[in-house]
Amino acid sequence: MKVESYCDRVQDERALVSEGKRLLVGYKKDKKMNRHNVVKTVAACLAGILSLGMLGACGNQGKDASGSTIIKFGIHVANPKKQEAVTYDIVQAFNKKHQGKYKVVFEASDKESHSKNMKLEASDGTLPQLFWIDASEAPEYSKSGTLLDLRDFLQKNPSAAKAIAGGKDSFEDKQTGQYGLPYQSNVQGFFYNKGIFDKLGISYPNDDTTYEQLMETLPKIKAGGYTPIAIGSKNSSYTMWEFNEFLVRYGWQDNLKKIEAGKEQFNNPDFLKAFNKIEGLAKAGAFPENVSTIEYFDAKQQFNDGKAALFGSGQWDCAEFDSSLGDKVGFWWGPKFSDSSYDQNVSMRVPANPIVVNKAVGDDATMKAGVYEFLKFYYGEQAAKMSYAKSTFPATSYPGLKATSSQYAMNEMLKALGKDWPSPASAPDLTLDAASQQALYDAIFGVIQGTYTPSAGLDKIDQAWKTSHK
Repeated sequence: MKVESYCDRVQDERALVSEGKRLLVGYKKDKKMNRHNVVKTVAACLAGILSLGMLGACGNQGKDASGSTIIKFGIHVANPKKQEAVTYDIVQAFNKKHQGKYKVVFEASDKESHSKNMKLEASDGTLPQLFWIDASEAPEYSKSGTLLDLRDFLQKNPSAAKAIAGGKDSFEDKQTGQYGLPYQSNVQGFFYNKGIFDKLGISYPNDDTTYEQLMETLPKIKAGGYTPIAIGSKNSSYTMWEFNEFLVRYGWQDNLKKIEAGKEQFNNPDFLKAFNKIEGLAKAGAFPENVSTIEYFDAKQQFNDGKAALFGSGQWDCAEFDSSLGDKVGFWWGPKFSDSSYDQNVSMRVPANPIVVNKAVGDDATMKAGVYEFLKFYYGEQAAKMSYAKSTFPATSYPGLKATSSQYAMNEMLKALGKDWPSPASAPDLTLDAASQQALYDAIFGVIQGTYTPSAGLDKIDQAWKTSHK
């Protein structure tokens, strides 16, 4: 078997090996774990390890049959070709361009497993050369000395630095430097089905639509037999995007600075108003009746099937909505709030979670050169064009890039961005530590499900924040 095809095959086996590591550590700490299951899984891991007889060829110092240096890229999906098609295509284009010198291979697993795998591999020194990481987790990796400071890369590649511009600011630390760069640029808000609005004789939401006007449309949408806003709460981190705009329009950035300074808490008048608005939508029947038992993908399917009028998401779903709705898809930032004293003319184009680089790369001149070459390509104009071709906003800005006439969803987003309203430096949920971030997700969806009152939900975030910042 050729080494390069082998390296492509072993990604799932790597995940199995990492799971075996996790179970062994857990079993040592808790002997009450099901011994049969542990033994069974570890046996499978051993079989996986034995099958990786050529694993060294895919490791830190590995080369393939053509002599290419193998660069591992840890990614947060199990199947990059299907689930992160743009990144997959960029990697293949890079590999083709640098055949015989460098080759990037994915270390792939779903988001939850990826997070666990990276933590395990950070502890045993087997991290991939570069990897995607949740913004809430990245600072801890940086503070622990795990990540390479990328200021050197930016200084040596001024074109890439200029194209990324302010997108890099969210992943910079005064002590540890530039610990990451944005994976993509996320444009977040509500998609809506123009066909449903047309059928019901309801005007499309626009830049001036208020919360009160949105509430007035809910009974009309429900009477027409549609779900007003498709949403699922089983994986709450996947259904935050429409609510980031709510929080920004209630002064997230200003309030967070006060919270960080110890002068305010999350349960404050501004955020309470925002959470009251979310509760108001829930009580008005805006969300599916089975919101507590369905997940993001189920809710998205409702929207794709023409059963829901609106759906909160981002540019990553543009291509899918082009296929399901065509020119009937619209995009909206969300409602304005008359009881807020903060600027309502704000958009939500923000840096996505970062790509980071293993600090060990800096100790290997050959590997460092290869990783830098990949980052230069990833943040270059060719990769940006490839992103646009698949309706994804890259982390970079290059002049002249635009969507085709058949990229309906992306064009709707570009129309919304056309007013040049300012966006925050980061989405609200990506400005928190991991525990507080999860508490934010749980609080919002607890309010949606009626588990928490708005005040109680905010109290939960305060508790998590205090625990994390002792």
